[in-house]
Amino acid sequence: MLSTQDRPPAFSRSTGRWRRYGRLAAANFVRGASYACGSAAIGLMTWWVQTH
Repeated sequence: MLSTQDRPPAFSRSTGRWRRYGRLAAANFVRGASYACGSAAIGLMTWWVQTH
């Protein structure tokens, strides 16, 4: 059983929660950016094929 000295303080739990939210937001940002880049590439390729 852990004593009170071995238990981490309460603020470290909230920092871990914010870190998890930050990681989730970063993953969603990367996913959205890659989706946008893929859509732009497909649109550019379609435009290039139609104009040439």
